[in-house]
Amino acid sequence: MPWEDTPRPWLERLWQTALDTSTEPERVFAELTSGRVSPALRFAILSETLALGSLVLLGSGGLWLGAPELGRKLARDPEAIAAGLGLLAGSVLLMLVLHVLWGICLDVGAGLGRGPLDVRHGARFGLYACGWDLMTSPIGVFWSLLFAGPLRGFAPVGAAARAARPAQRAYLETCRGFGANERRRGVRLAIVVVGGVVAFTGVALFVALIALSHQLGY
Repeated sequence: MPWEDTPRPWLERLWQTALDTSTEPERVFAELTSGRVSPALRFAILSETLALGSLVLLGSGGLWLGAPELGRKLARDPEAIAAGLGLLAGSVLLMLVLHVLWGICLDVGAGLGRGPLDVRHGARFGLYACGWDLMTSPIGVFWSLLFAGPLRGFAPVGAAARAARPAQRAYLETCRGFGANERRRGVRLAIVVVGGVVAFTGVALFVALIALSHQLGY
């Protein structure tokens, strides 16, 4: 994994890892080793912060252009700024949790009845899959167009959007040695667990946003 090749600059390692996980998911996740979770966690934190941060910047720019008076009002409101930063931090944390849950559920669901499982391996899968979010974010698209040019720049972005299925297959069947039926069982468990967390979080976030808007007087 390029991210764990420490002699290279961190930004180069970050970009190369996101690119490899997106354009070569079968190779990368078939060869994913069971090692320390902390390097994968650092990669995931940086990826999600850059991805979601670029979305916030793009949305803020759109708000400033479409409703400049509201944009200026929010930019001068300390509570609105604090709420925005808190929402960004919470969103990054939520994405990390969802990715880790997805990876662990893949292993747990596929390995039922096989004895003790190495959940760290599944966590590493989920955390390195955050590279797909980085590649499909505004900053990922910008980087891709900058380095690959306007003709080939969108190819890695499209590959990242399609990477989940081949990555899961390669990880569970080639790397972990599970059969096709076991792989499908792992994917079903991941969908149920992560889907339930997303649904609960969506309802809680909707209620919190309504309460916040009333408090700020909007």
